[in-house]
Amino acid sequence: MQHNYNNSRNQPPLNKFAFLGNFNDKLIYLSKLAEPENWYYDSPKMNENEKETGVLFQYIHHTFSKAFDDNLILMNDDYAIMNTGLLSKQGEEIFMLFSRNKYPDKQDWFFKSFYKQSSHDIPVEFRHQLPQHIDYFKKTPESYYFNPSLKIHSNLEHIIDDNFDRLPKAMRELPEDILSSVLSAQISIIEKRLLRNNRLAIPQYYNKKIMYLIPLAFGDEVIALAIEKHDNSYRVNTVLTKEMAYCNARLLMKPESNWLTNEQH
Repeated sequence: MQHNYNNSRNQPPLNKFAFLGNFNDKLIYLSKLAEPENWYYDSPKMNENEKETGVLFQYIHHTFSKAFDDNLILMNDDYAIMNTGLLSKQGEEIFMLFSRNKYPDKQDWFFKSFYKQSSHDIPVEFRHQLPQHIDYFKKTPESYYFNPSLKIHSNLEHIIDDNFDRLPKAMRELPEDILSSVLSAQISIIEKRLLRNNRLAIPQYYNKKIMYLIPLAFGDEVIALAIEKHDNSYRVNTVLTKEMAYCNARLLMKPESNWLTNEQH
């Protein structure tokens, strides 16, 4: 089925696909429908209500993009439906339902709401073939695990110059040569720790690839190095704040880690 998306290159795929209505209210409803989880994300671009579901906002947008790419959105002439990958408090799968948009020259679809699999609001023609949730590891199950025996290569100059504002305040106050030495020492330490516990590396989904997040601790503050596998080694791509890292990791699963948590609120 051909879709008439608008021409805005900066618009997220979900916004191109459907008119979302009061999306924040619908996300608040989803947060109460789903298993209890902290979805708070502190961003200066969001108001206080939007911050309450900031992680969920990112999760739904990126989940939609992946489902669309993988043809996991079922459509007929009147409705479209997607599996959110979330479960209700009763353990039911939760779906995102769209109806045909009645307004001309707009998106093809209108986002109705989120529904549990048992809901009578889900059209009867879909109930026998509800879409599956995304399995990010289906094609490359080996990517679920980080290989700690491989070397991690890092370009410290790139980390410092391009992502300086993401470093802890105490580090930003150091002279650049000392900062490089500190970063290098911390990377060496985490490599040793990964050899003893490779579960410190948490998978994330970014730029349509499975990558990994590893922690660097500086006193009470923790930042995340985002690393990508290249042949027989890993390369550090960038540094992320814990909040940014959590959003990326949450696309795959709720992180079960003592270092990557969402407890700031």
